[in-house]
Amino acid sequence: MTKKQNTILFIAVGTLVEVFLSILFIIILFIAAAFFTKGNPDTLRIVTPICLTAGFVCAVFAYHRLAAWAIIKFKLEDKLDPLIPQKFRKKNKD
Repeated sequence: MTKKQNTILFIAVGTLVEVFLSILFIIILFIAAAFFTKGNPDTLRIVTPICLTAGFVCAVFAYHRLAAWAIIKFKLEDKLDPLIPQKFRKKNKD
């Protein structure tokens, strides 16, 4: 497989993982909100958008850390096509 095909596969699998993480974090936050508000519908109505937003944000951070870990752990730097062109990347100050 070429670098471009490997990158597409990595991104496709990563997208599925991120969707799973989003659902997982949202469910956990909804259960916590229901527990702490003791099922009060008025309070739950206010907390629902916060749970959704926090679930998505937590999933993005978790996915970012997980993807970076996988790239380093399995030595994928040379097997994946860089997504950002060279002129826009930060240069190492060694």
